[in-house]
Amino acid sequence: MYMDKNDLKCVLCGNELTFKYKSMEEWKISGYICGICYDKKLSEFYISPDRKDIVKR
Repeated sequence: MYMDKNDLKCVLCGNELTFKYKSMEEWKISGYICGICYDKKLSEFYISPDRKDIVKR
């Protein structure tokens, strides 16, 4: 079955994809995700929990 590129949706939030981001293997997500979800997952993965509340000034 052929899928039109306009039919692609983020597997996490369901938004239409203007650009496809492939998740890291460690995230255990199958399918493409949008930029917003990719950014959130990167933050969760790379920023340690004890540093998430620090505000850069």
